[in-house]
Amino acid sequence: MKHFFINFLLSIFFILPNWALKVLTLRKEITYKNEVFDYQSMIYISFISWFITKFGLALDMADFSNDMRVKMSNFRMKINNNHLPKKTINKEDHIIDKKNNLVLRQYSLESQMSDKAVLFFHGGGYAISNIDVYNPVVSLMCEELDSNIFSLEYSLSPENKFPKALEEANIAFDWLINHGYSKEQIIICGDSAGAHLAASLLHDLKARDEGLPFLQVLIYPMVSPSLDFPSLERLGENFLLTKEQMKWFWHYFRAEEANNLDSRFDLLKIDNNNKFDTKTVIITAGFDPLCDEAEAYAAKLNDMGNNVKQIHYPSLFHGFINITRLKTAKLATIDILREIKRNI
Repeated sequence: MKHFFINFLLSIFFILPNWALKVLTLRKEITYKNEVFDYQSMIYISFISWFITKFGLALDMADFSNDMRVKMSNFRMKINNNHLPKKTINKEDHIIDKKNNLVLRQYSLESQMSDKAVLFFHGGGYAISNIDVYNPVVSLMCEELDSNIFSLEYSLSPENKFPKALEEANIAFDWLINHGYSKEQIIICGDSAGAHLAASLLHDLKARDEGLPFLQVLIYPMVSPSLDFPSLERLGENFLLTKEQMKWFWHYFRAEEANNLDSRFDLLKIDNNNKFDTKTVIITAGFDPLCDEAEAYAAKLNDMGNNVKQIHYPSLFHGFINITRLKTAKLATIDILREIKRNI
């Protein structure tokens, strides 16, 4: 019943123009670095945060359990935050590691034009979410890119520490190679923790002198456990993702302190002489607590001579690709997918 009520309110909210929202809510605009937070996004975050707290769905860092993880994911799947694809999307689950029941979900169209494959890693701080939660955005990706998308159900922390997810990402990458895709046909992509996993995979492949995918797309990536970034301080509350949550995510993902020196864990620890053949597209958002660390990583890759493009959405926030019924978020998400398509 609560999901019906929330979705009913959201169905009204999403069609209201900004002028009507401003009249109804009388909220003051939020600015940061001379940019104005998208008004519809601001009201949405206030609205959904209240419901999450009201129904006990906020991340309980003091008493986390898999039951809580499932409850949070189920809530997200029942809330109509996204537009549905217009085309029929076929889905097939492949068990790529029978011993550990590792699932790689394939999304495809009836008639596929592109010969490229996108290996996608979902976000969630390495601790929450799953491929079902990300079904809407991955389906949209499949439709817009006209390509096969493979979404990995990697193992989560705190039950599974670094580098477990990375090992599974390698298994998925190798599975694609063994099933007919060349490295020149593979794009690795993810958002937040998934973007970290994509970059970590690239670092790992490079260190082992393995062939690299031709493109990586990192959507508002988590980058460094140092947590020493101005945006994390200034935007670390009230924008869905908090600084305390980031501390928690890194703490429970870390297996040992030595991980902090590993460039597959802290991406900023990458050797200054490392140059990739892989083109990198990094997406940042102006009201994302992780914006500065993503920009630092983009700058470091660029200084090393890599082919890097940063696309910045100044009025948006962390997680916007999962809420495409927000007008500005939808435009940005489609823009990201068109950027990927231009590269394939």
